[in-house]
Amino acid sequence: MSITGQRRPRLAGLAAAFTAVAVMLTACGGENTSGASDSSDSSDAGDKDYSVLRLASSTQPGSWDPALQLSAFDGMWQWTAVYDTLLTCHEDGSVSPGAAESYEFSDDHTVLTLTLRDGMTFSDGTPIDAAAVNASIEHVQNGGGSAAARVAGITIETPDERTVVLTAPEPSGLLPVYMCLSPGIVASPEAIESDTVDSVPVASGPYTFDAERSTSGSVLTFVRRDDYWNADAYPYQEVIVSIMPDVTARLNALKTGQVDGAALNGETTAEAEASGLTVHDYVDATNGIVIFDRAGETVPALGDARVRQALNMVFDREAIASGLFQGQVDPTTQMFGSDTDAYVEELDDHYEYDVEAAKKLMEDAGYADGFTVEIPARSPQTEQANPLIVQQLAELNITVEEVPLAAASAVQELLSGRFAMTYLSMPLASGLWSMQQSISPAGTWNVNGNADPELTELTETAQTAQDDELTGVLQEINRYTVENAWFVPWNQRVAYFATAGDVELITTGDVYTKIPQLRDFQ
Repeated sequence: MSITGQRRPRLAGLAAAFTAVAVMLTACGGENTSGASDSSDSSDAGDKDYSVLRLASSTQPGSWDPALQLSAFDGMWQWTAVYDTLLTCHEDGSVSPGAAESYEFSDDHTVLTLTLRDGMTFSDGTPIDAAAVNASIEHVQNGGGSAAARVAGITIETPDERTVVLTAPEPSGLLPVYMCLSPGIVASPEAIESDTVDSVPVASGPYTFDAERSTSGSVLTFVRRDDYWNADAYPYQEVIVSIMPDVTARLNALKTGQVDGAALNGETTAEAEASGLTVHDYVDATNGIVIFDRAGETVPALGDARVRQALNMVFDREAIASGLFQGQVDPTTQMFGSDTDAYVEELDDHYEYDVEAAKKLMEDAGYADGFTVEIPARSPQTEQANPLIVQQLAELNITVEEVPLAAASAVQELLSGRFAMTYLSMPLASGLWSMQQSISPAGTWNVNGNADPELTELTETAQTAQDDELTGVLQEINRYTVENAWFVPWNQRVAYFATAGDVELITTGDVYTKIPQLRDFQ
């Protein structure tokens, strides 16, 4: 590979945020959190102009349907502006009230009881009550979005108009966290049953969508709801989100004062800082190849661990980090973040770059002549990574065929199980989160439901384990997936967010979403 450059030193990132999740979930178990503080952070406006917050988003807006919303990156601004969630997650990993003023989580992590705030209404004046929450979660379960897996099998009871009881079919240590994200959206029952669910949102959150002052696919305008229960946490009267997929356009908009905040990348941060912008950095994802077909159902070769191990050995991670990512990332061969309780330092370089040894593994597995595999194409991530994947897998006589995907349906295509593998930036959070999303048999990104008795026992134990036991179990899970090559990780990705003028950030988002939330801008 003709990749050169210098490696960037490891970033400490959000150590406290990642490791706090186990403590947070333990603290919630069986305890009433009605005394926990709300998520509001009242601001003294002083002389500061809080009339308009202008943001540039890299994500094209999609449907307003609550069931189709994603819980990551700057596309969240669209739905978090108009939709409230039952609970609220924070940068330190803790969970506090949201539309639910209190909650109880059973010791066995199967029952979550939520008590709603009194007197809340949707923007059309209809009440927010237990029936609305019931309809919202059922809509997510059946709406065809990626969040459905997080609430699959959960039963919902509403003993009165302010109480909602969620019962999971098996222990789910992340159930309170899910209620902070898109599965916890509070949506209007009338709206989600209407023909306009894709195009006309009825707000439960801090802002309403101003369609007359918005341009489809270009500019989204939101106006603050003064009657929202937590309005003080959102000081800006209006939020205007301009859609700018190109990072250079976002940088120029920041430099010229057109926007107040936007995500950048490693190539643009030096110019941003030289221009007087404030740049924040944080580790937010693991870059690499996710192997979906670990059982070899569509590509039999991938069912052999030796083939998957060979894939790990054919990529020079140091060269990729310094060349493809300008030294802004840290090479690794594990999927768990360096600041999580699942992290095992020696697993960062479990697989050495050794093409000849990889070829020997392919030969031993009976695939010296290689095989053919399809991978998705035509996204900013795949355009960067796919040429390298095609080049390096050819060293093992593997033919890679790229299949273009439409942006609007790309996530659904990936989750359908159509592809045996893909390049992906897998968002990082806590160890339990990463396990649940991509390793557990029912995990959102374990799209084929791959399972092994040894691993399944470990993932089930992790759902109720606490403190040192949880750490030990997660590290065993980490070792298993690395040694059995469930993934082909390349590096931990560093994300960048810049603000201009006097706009300040309270945090750079919560530990799960990895992007500043609207309430973080002050």
